[in-house]
Amino acid sequence: MDHAAGLKGRSLSNIDSEPTAVEIRSAVDRIVASPGFRYSPQLVSFLRYVVESTLTGKAHALKSYSIGIEALGRREDFDPHVDPIVRVEAGRLRRALARYYAGDGAGRPIIIEIPLGHYVPIFNYRKYPYLAVRLAAILSQRYVKLIDAWTRPRQDQRAARVERPAGSNAS
Repeated sequence: MDHAAGLKGRSLSNIDSEPTAVEIRSAVDRIVASPGFRYSPQLVSFLRYVVESTLTGKAHALKSYSIGIEALGRREDFDPHVDPIVRVEAGRLRRALARYYAGDGAGRPIIIEIPLGHYVPIFNYRKYPYLAVRLAAILSQRYVKLIDAWTRPRQDQRAARVERPAGSNAS
């Protein structure tokens, strides 16, 4: 399986830009079909909801209440201050995404992250997708997280994207 196929037709200069909505939706489809997500409908619903909300320009509305109602099926009287389900599921989702990118998604060219303290996902191209998959195949499993971290965009680049207004495509 060619994990870097998602980058066909892209020049290296485009790697510094953000993935397109089509590429992001395709990445979500691969993630939710993976073993870590396949049998967890709440994680799938949470991920799809926050990604779609962000892609359709509704990232500003991603709050505990809206996620609880729309993604997790809570009733209208849901109170996120009393019921921590959204925070709990956000933590589970972050861990599941980290496991995916350290395992089945090690060489995938697009990374979807949900930063701590936020529900708005960040979309990036992996810096070295080919290297990540080759190193993961060579080295033992305990080094995969290190490889994954090394092939992600720098923290300052991700932070700048979190602070950027919705709909902005500037890098």
